[in-house]
Amino acid sequence: MPYTAKGRSKDFPVFDCDSHIYEPPEVWDKYIPQNNRDFAKTHFYRDADRLFLVRNSRISFRDPDKWKYPGETWHPGLTKKIIGETQPGTKDWDETIGRNRSARDPYARLKDMDASGIDQVMIFPSTFVYLPLVENADAAYICARAYNDWAYDYCSADKKRLFPAAVLPTQNVDYAIEELRRVAKRGFKSALVRPIIAQGKYPTFPEYDPLWREFEELGVVLGMHTFPSRGEAMSPELDRRMGANRKRLFSDEDVLVYSPGQFVANIMQIMGSKQAGDAAYGFIAEAMTWTGVVLMTGWLEKFPRLKVAILESNSSWLPLVLEKAQTYLDLYKHTGEKIGDPHEVFYKHCFIAFESDEMITLRLWDLYENIALWSSDMPHLDASDVWEALDHLEKYKVPRSAREKMLGGNARRLYGIEPELAVTKAPDEYQPQTMSRYV
Repeated sequence: MPYTAKGRSKDFPVFDCDSHIYEPPEVWDKYIPQNNRDFAKTHFYRDADRLFLVRNSRISFRDPDKWKYPGETWHPGLTKKIIGETQPGTKDWDETIGRNRSARDPYARLKDMDASGIDQVMIFPSTFVYLPLVENADAAYICARAYNDWAYDYCSADKKRLFPAAVLPTQNVDYAIEELRRVAKRGFKSALVRPIIAQGKYPTFPEYDPLWREFEELGVVLGMHTFPSRGEAMSPELDRRMGANRKRLFSDEDVLVYSPGQFVANIMQIMGSKQAGDAAYGFIAEAMTWTGVVLMTGWLEKFPRLKVAILESNSSWLPLVLEKAQTYLDLYKHTGEKIGDPHEVFYKHCFIAFESDEMITLRLWDLYENIALWSSDMPHLDASDVWEALDHLEKYKVPRSAREKMLGGNARRLYGIEPELAVTKAPDEYQPQTMSRYV
């Protein structure tokens, strides 16, 4: 695919708030001490080259002739249409798309960033967003430390442009606090938590309160990062916690889930669909659920200094969620609960990521001007570059001052990062660096 951004230019720094690696086997095989390696890998391990995943002592496999490699797909020059029309497992796929090397090679990433017009980036995991579903807390702790050390080394390739986000072993609050303190000392600006039910607990349950206070104390940004979800629907522990006398919509046979995003994907799978309902709607469902919960319960007000980035969920849904929270808090004021104005609370605590093709967000730019964080999502298959974002911002006549904030200023303010203008024009030539489907 020919590179088409030659000749493009910009004169202000862009910060990409959600860009991914795809964890190589060395995260486990080199960064976990040898005496802990076999134990940890029994509970959680992914070999991205040989295409197998271990979680909670269960193993699953992928076929390299059928797998789409969604986490390592995109590079500058590709479009969603090209990716969607290219059959995985073919010579055409290998030559047109291939596995993007930047997912594990920071120097390849820096070249991709130059081609995409990106000056600075916050780096996020791919496989490790499933870490909360690991049942063994000790294994989760070992794996989290290994990932964070690997991500730190990855970003050390250019400390002015690459910034790592940490993962936490939330299976045990004490472990999570210990790891948060450790990464904060190393300069991490953010740590991730996925807004799902894991081990029978949701992030807003009171047992997590000491962790959120530690985020406040350390000044680390809480990254609420969503991800695809399907299967694994039962949660007996949550059933017990909710109690036998709870109100039920239908019957005593309610099915409990770890993520609201499961519903679409599971139903579509049962219907025989091959479409990615989990990616299309699962992210949005997780983020909308968390946002609605925290606004209508006063949860954010318990932590007045907490800063939150809502990531990988799009942003166009936000005005509706804010409006509905306000409407029903007004309608139920007679309950006596003292809960703040949702708009004021959200704008005080939260920032939200958007992607280049979110037309509603760009049309309503004045609602997002001070809270929007641009995200490429590279090298995941639905990624895009900043040149596309600039075209759409121009189309909807977003003022220059708002563009600069939405494409970088808000992120640097949130994370406390100095600007670095590394890319003023697209390179004349760009050649993607890819890897084979086979090892």
